[in-house]
Amino acid sequence: MHSISAWCGAARWVTLVLFLILGASGCAKQSKVGNVPACGDKTVKIDPSYGADPDAVYVCEGDTVTWNPTANVGTFVVEFKNDYPFDGLKKKFDKGESKSPKTKPQPNLKVYEYKLMVDGKSFGDPQVVGGGGGH
Repeated sequence: MHSISAWCGAARWVTLVLFLILGASGCAKQSKVGNVPACGDKTVKIDPSYGADPDAVYVCEGDTVTWNPTANVGTFVVEFKNDYPFDGLKKKFDKGESKSPKTKPQPNLKVYEYKLMVDGKSFGDPQVVGGGGGH
């Protein structure tokens, strides 16, 4: 049992490293700071078949994230587990309120996991990655 959770944790970090190296899916340009994906508002497509696309997005100070459900989604809920990258206290988003507040300043790179439920089904551990001086 412990080896399975260790592999899952390792897989999550490998995914993050690959994400930072290759950049976010759909980014038109890279920032001028190493291999950090470009800053800017992000949209995460929500689908009942596969959950979040992309599974991880990179944000800089002032960016927002909008969770955009496909036409065949009945309901979805995004809920941040612990820390929260955005201004304010709202940690939960759904079809009625799917756009985040602006991202707060973050001098260091940090991963913010959130729970995604689509039509009552849970999908992995999608992430918002913030900070690190991407502007």
